[in-house]
Amino acid sequence: MSSGRTLTLALTLSTLGAIALPAQAIVRYTPGTRRYHLISVVTRSQEQGGQSSQFKLTNEQLVSVALAAHGKDSLDFSYTMDSSAIVSDPPIELPDISRMKGTQVHGVMAATGKVSSYTSTAQKNDPDMQRLVEGMSQFLIVLPRDAKRGSTWTDTTHGTVEQNGAHLNTTSIITSKIIDDTTFDGQHAWRVRRSMALSMSGTQAGTGQSLTIDGTGTGDGIYYLSAAGVYLGSTATQNMRMKVVAKETGETIPVTQAVTSKVELLH
Repeated sequence: MSSGRTLTLALTLSTLGAIALPAQAIVRYTPGTRRYHLISVVTRSQEQGGQSSQFKLTNEQLVSVALAAHGKDSLDFSYTMDSSAIVSDPPIELPDISRMKGTQVHGVMAATGKVSSYTSTAQKNDPDMQRLVEGMSQFLIVLPRDAKRGSTWTDTTHGTVEQNGAHLNTTSIITSKIIDDTTFDGQHAWRVRRSMALSMSGTQAGTGQSLTIDGTGTGDGIYYLSAAGVYLGSTATQNMRMKVVAKETGETIPVTQAVTSKVELLH
């Protein structure tokens, strides 16, 4: 998935009137130009000094996606961040994300979604922009070459966040399965379920103290790809429990975080 700035993918689907697709049909992305609306809501709660606090971040984005044929079984892709807005409740100081508008990511990927190379218009010395670019480059889920109904696969990713005094190591294990087919807005579509196991550990320095952070979490998402090779959208949830310990005092601060996200195809 994640902060309010992480691109995550989601959509609510109707399953009425589904018509079965051939069990051996291979799933592939196809050329076309489309636009998506993304929204993620992060709710974070913590207890410290006998006091509970909670805040919510809501991030909305519009992303244009263009796919074009590139040789045999591969595609050129171009993603453009048309708009991005973030608000908090209650109001807190937020990063300036106005510079994210207009960010473009271009590259080449297999028709299964696996990216082989990409470039962007973002400044390389800006960590926030580089995380945005990485998320944009992973906009489409990656499918196995022989993906069809019943296919199951697992992806493991490791990451490191180093910014503003933080050094965090993250691991996500995502198990995906094409579980069945359905109909959405009159289109035959494959339904892909993704289950996630998440972990995080590291340190955070700031405000006159040093903190250690350990956390685990789970996630679940449903993604839809039309039989014509179009990503229709997805819905996803993620829940994290973290233990933050102040090294100087030994105080433990329990933190919980819930993320819901949604992507819908506009046109």
